[in-house]
Amino acid sequence: MISRSLKATLAASINALTFSPDETVPLVDVMRHRQTFAQMIDAWHSDTDASIEAILAAAARCAALGCNAPMAKVLEVRRSDNVLVVKAQFGLSEEALGRSAGKVDPVNPAGEALANAEPVIEPDVRRRPQEKLPQILLDYGVVTSVSLPLINHIGPYGILEVDYREPTEFGAFELSFLASVAGALAESIEKYHARSSLAADRDAKVDLLREQQHRIRNNFQLIVAMLQRNARQAEDPQVRSSFRDVERRVFAMASLYDHLLGLGQHGEQIDLGRYLGSMADSFHEFYGLRENRITLQVDLESGVLLSPDICTTIGTVVNELVANAVEHAFGGERGRIKISLRQQPQLAICVVDDGKGFDASASENVGLQTIRRIAMSIGAKLEHRSETGHGTVCELTLPGHASN
Repeated sequence: MISRSLKATLAASINALTFSPDETVPLVDVMRHRQTFAQMIDAWHSDTDASIEAILAAAARCAALGCNAPMAKVLEVRRSDNVLVVKAQFGLSEEALGRSAGKVDPVNPAGEALANAEPVIEPDVRRRPQEKLPQILLDYGVVTSVSLPLINHIGPYGILEVDYREPTEFGAFELSFLASVAGALAESIEKYHARSSLAADRDAKVDLLREQQHRIRNNFQLIVAMLQRNARQAEDPQVRSSFRDVERRVFAMASLYDHLLGLGQHGEQIDLGRYLGSMADSFHEFYGLRENRITLQVDLESGVLLSPDICTTIGTVVNELVANAVEHAFGGERGRIKISLRQQPQLAICVVDDGKGFDASASENVGLQTIRRIAMSIGAKLEHRSETGHGTVCELTLPGHASN
């Protein structure tokens, strides 16, 4: 699709083009135009993140070489005072960048081209009032100057100009080539500013998202702290237990959230092993494992990719099982808890402790029944084996999730 900038610039540049029916041009000139134009396009495409300075410089070079001109420059309108400013050059000096090239005024060849939205071929700038000519033309000894307007989607951008130090004929063939360069340049400028605008919008949204993420993280921490405080203040043991149940579930969700933030991951799947590993790191402080003389070991395979919902549920189950072991398995004695994940023959997560265990004939407590219901919500199966004095093994299996 042809951009509005390309169409507008070409329309302004070639509407007045006329060719003599018997006019011919040397093949070498045709080939030079094609070669320099291809080099400009290649320079733009080889660096998709090229700066606007690089884009303009490539166009100035192409214009000069294609037109056999010793000098070329790209001028931009400074909106504050309607002055044309040199933004890129070829054949001048670096000191020319940023200099004024005159106002958008008919006395100035470039200003006339922009004011009238049409090419201006000035065979001899010395015929114009010298006191009103841009000083830069005088400093570089410009005699013949050719200016084409660059028009973007919001109006005039500036000028593409080639200059000669000797009187030079500039015909329709050269003007048509320069119009092609101007059109391509106007389109590239528009695309660059569009990309810059999108990038700025994206960066603003990223900053906003980062701020919201920190607020959510802080809210999670605040909720956990409030639950802990209320649990300590509650006199009824059942109420304290209820607070702790909610606290653990919030902790599981907060752990997943922290894990996702750490990965910078926004996709649809999460590595379960890495998630459980990061959550296990938080267990030491959350459950005071060192103070309770409990050692935590992890043996987690990586590469198990699951949805965030399933990972959150598994994390909640593992969290509950670890909490049960911390609270009931050791009776104040030293102990060890191990969390493992394997993929064959089916996906299985085990939480094992070497605590006091319990009689297999004993009825299942409410906590374990709740954990089992949570596991069933994702089609998982929870089994536990225990023997008095020989610890407890809890295994969560997910049929159909084994690695190939």
